[in-house]
Amino acid sequence: MIEIQKMSLHETSARAVAYARALAGMTQKELATYSGMDQSDISKIERGIANPSVSTLERIAAALGGILAIEIKMPAMQ
Repeated sequence: MIEIQKMSLHETSARAVAYARALAGMTQKELATYSGMDQSDISKIERGIANPSVSTLERIAAALGGILAIEIKMPAMQ
């Protein structure tokens, strides 16, 4: 697992998709085919240009054989 801090949501999701795709050993074209999306849209997501919906990220995660997990981290209560 990679630790991503101090990045925008676009940057975080872009890196997460690119990283997961690389781990799965897929090309953007293969991921596009399995997710039912255009390769150009996968590219835009990975470059942080697109603003994918949660359902789009779920489709990508499923196509990669994974699941989408969203986490809200709260500062420790003192």
